[in-house]
Amino acid sequence: MQNEPETLAKPLLPNPVTLIINGNSRRGREAFPLAQEALRAAGVTLGEAILSHHQEETVRALRREIKAGAATVIIGGGDGTLSQCAGELVGTNVAMAVLPLGTGNTLARSLGIPLDLESAAQTIANGHVEKMDVGRVNGRVFLNSVTLGLSASIAHALDGDTKKRLGGLSWFVVGAKMLLRHRALRLKVTAKEKTFRARTHQLVVANGRYIAGPVAAAPEASIQDSSLHVFILGDARRRSLAKTTLLWLTGRHVEAPEAQFFSTQSLRVEALRHPLRANVDGEICERTPLSIELVPNALRVIVPRGFEADEV
Repeated sequence: MQNEPETLAKPLLPNPVTLIINGNSRRGREAFPLAQEALRAAGVTLGEAILSHHQEETVRALRREIKAGAATVIIGGGDGTLSQCAGELVGTNVAMAVLPLGTGNTLARSLGIPLDLESAAQTIANGHVEKMDVGRVNGRVFLNSVTLGLSASIAHALDGDTKKRLGGLSWFVVGAKMLLRHRALRLKVTAKEKTFRARTHQLVVANGRYIAGPVAAAPEASIQDSSLHVFILGDARRRSLAKTTLLWLTGRHVEAPEAQFFSTQSLRVEALRHPLRANVDGEICERTPLSIELVPNALRVIVPRGFEADEV
């Protein structure tokens, strides 16, 4: 572990703490009263509780807490909401406590936060503060990953109703349809450690321990390893995509030549045909070319006691 824990909870949260929940997340609206109940039962003194309906409302609330000198803000939502909030909190002294209410809850997994409300609330009440790395893509903060290719096409096609109805299965249902007509990308990846061109269906640039829910970016990846982990899933052939995906799921892609795996602190990604949409923590919000960099120890987060970033 790179940083000494800074204790923050039950006597560590002496002042009322603001709770902000994204009402548009998969479970946000229905979880709003349950989250307040779970946090109070865990011993957290809540001040204002906000059910946010749009990004501007969330940003206003966060900026208000930062200006007021808050020690911690509790955020409930999916990875897109948490990434958006991190963009406001990076570089401040305000810690983000996570209530996982999304589909994949990738950041919560990287932080070791339990996925049920009651246990997550107990973690907030009894956890401590650690600093985590974040990434920036074209100036925008991200927490988990930036991807190009099939995953970006799936994220673009997914709508809120499908995610709420099917949860994590929505990615497989939509992905199966997308794969049949997906065309391989032509990319150039440039970094100090490695430069290559590729035709592939998928590029992944990962910051945290996990991406795509419970799938690890690499066996030793973590939110505190001061590295971005980069790989592709094979070449233009679908059988190569399938083979390399299996290697990734079993942690063997790190040594596989077809994955082009490497770790770095910065890279540039260019599309050689036409601009491509990028999936940033589950949101389609950037286009190639992509300038991506690591920002170490940039965000304060609440984690469980005994947290080990590379073992969650």
